[in-house]
Amino acid sequence: MRRLPIFLLIDVSESMLGQNLYSLEEGVASILSALRKDPYALESVYVSIIVFAGKAKTVLKLTDLISVTAPELPVGGGTALGSALNHLMDEIQKVVVLTTPDRKGDWKPIVFLLTDGHPTDDTRGATARWNEKFRSRAHLVAVSIGDGADVQLLQSITDDVLIFDDKDPSAFSEFITWMSMSIQSHSRSVHGVDQSRVQLSKIDSDVVQRAEKYSENMKTFGVDDRYAVFLAKCSSTKLPYLVKFERMFEKALTSDPALSEMFRPKRYSLAYTAPVKNSYFELSGDHLSGEKISSAELVGQPQCPHCNARYGLANCSCGGVHCIKSGGENTCPWCGNIGTYGAVEAGGTIDFKRGRG
Repeated sequence: MRRLPIFLLIDVSESMLGQNLYSLEEGVASILSALRKDPYALESVYVSIIVFAGKAKTVLKLTDLISVTAPELPVGGGTALGSALNHLMDEIQKVVVLTTPDRKGDWKPIVFLLTDGHPTDDTRGATARWNEKFRSRAHLVAVSIGDGADVQLLQSITDDVLIFDDKDPSAFSEFITWMSMSIQSHSRSVHGVDQSRVQLSKIDSDVVQRAEKYSENMKTFGVDDRYAVFLAKCSSTKLPYLVKFERMFEKALTSDPALSEMFRPKRYSLAYTAPVKNSYFELSGDHLSGEKISSAELVGQPQCPHCNARYGLANCSCGGVHCIKSGGENTCPWCGNIGTYGAVEAGGTIDFKRGRG
């Protein structure tokens, strides 16, 4: 039997933490449920799910719809798109059956790449490998969740780059329906159809649009500057948690367009605090970016999500961020050293080691 392999390549970086990740997790389950109700999809569609942050990992091997169970989506530090593409290509090489003179192989795979930010690793080797050896072997549909992804980079590896506007509360439901219908549409028409393009479903709204009008993204890698993300530990339980701040785009200090971004004040507002599992470290690699951020740039003091300690952003001399219930003598859960903690003096600042986002 010829299979139609569907690969979901999902960004689970720190910037996805919060409602986007929860919505995607629910959305994957909805997609699988919808496909099981379609006899054409049920006959041929096989699904694999790969997640990536600082590293990539297959959380669902290529599986038929009858046997598949929606996995929990983890979270990690970084957006290593280069590593993710290499992992995807290795999986395609390993599991997709090619056509030979003696047999018909699988239908051309469809890959849905879902990401919300710029890559934090060097993607040049992976994109060159993709374009040279795999671009003609698979349909890649790249979706920017919001307008923060590097659209220029995505356009260098596929002609199907879409922008998903996630601002409306009902947007995710429409987006998931669109993905399900696209897969169903392709599975119905795969026999005898020109396989040069994927059969994407039409959508009668502004939720999903092609990316032609988005052309000002900068190709870069390193730190996602839209967020300031910190990995912390609870002093009581030693369990990890993430603190996410979102950048506040304030008025620039100069009217010169060429200098406005350079002189725009950087401040970040507390957006989210959430516990994470130890699988975070498995996906993160080197989760720290090597860059620091001043406490003067951070607005808001998080509570610890594990023990509800009032101060969830205390800093040890070892660089480890953790919680404390009050000032005075406390033990760092990272290094085990005991230190004396207190409020920052007027005009003083603390530098925190930030994650990659």
